[in-house]
Amino acid sequence: MPRESGLEFKVGLFVIAAIVCLVTFIFSISDFSVFKKGWTCTVSFHFANGLKKNAPVRVAGVDAGHVRSILVTYDVVSREPKVQIELWIDGAMRLPDDSRFLINQLGILGEKYLEIMPGVSSGLISPDTALTGEDPVAMDAITKTIATAGLKLNMTLDSINNGILSDVNKQSLATTLANIATISEGIKMGEGTIGKFLSNTSVYENLDELSADLKANPWKLFYRPKGKK
Repeated sequence: MPRESGLEFKVGLFVIAAIVCLVTFIFSISDFSVFKKGWTCTVSFHFANGLKKNAPVRVAGVDAGHVRSILVTYDVVSREPKVQIELWIDGAMRLPDDSRFLINQLGILGEKYLEIMPGVSSGLISPDTALTGEDPVAMDAITKTIATAGLKLNMTLDSINNGILSDVNKQSLATTLANIATISEGIKMGEGTIGKFLSNTSVYENLDELSADLKANPWKLFYRPKGKK
């Protein structure tokens, strides 16, 4: 019996030690704030954009806490819903009282988190303070804005088509292009002053002879007949 009791004691002690190690490991990888010093504050929004409990809280892009709780109420004065988000922030982190609170997300389809952009004020936010955040833009509002912009673009293009590109203007443009094509063809055939200048090789030959003569006799550039001033 004493021998069996000693074995049971050792087994029980081993199980307890294993449980303690397991709990310690879970707390270490889960970043629980039970044993950490920190402070809380409440930030109010009208729209939380899918932010969830335990979502990260970041200060200037650095992890500094998490969302402890989310409570949705109704503001009788403004007649709008109000989302009160309680934040737990690391005790070593102190924030200016003009800091901005935003709901952001990692990438296009990433996790929602609460971003704090520190301000420049010398005053600091006190623990348990009620603050107001900046509401994110809802996807429905973005869709409506894009649809409105597309409608305005279509109206602008229609105005251009019906105004600048009317039937009369189209006919004038076609006539102008046809005239340009005729003139271009005439120039290729050596017609007109420009055509003769471009197609007649004697012009280039004369210029070449003049250039060679001036290189051989540069004094001609400064020669002035007698009797002329």
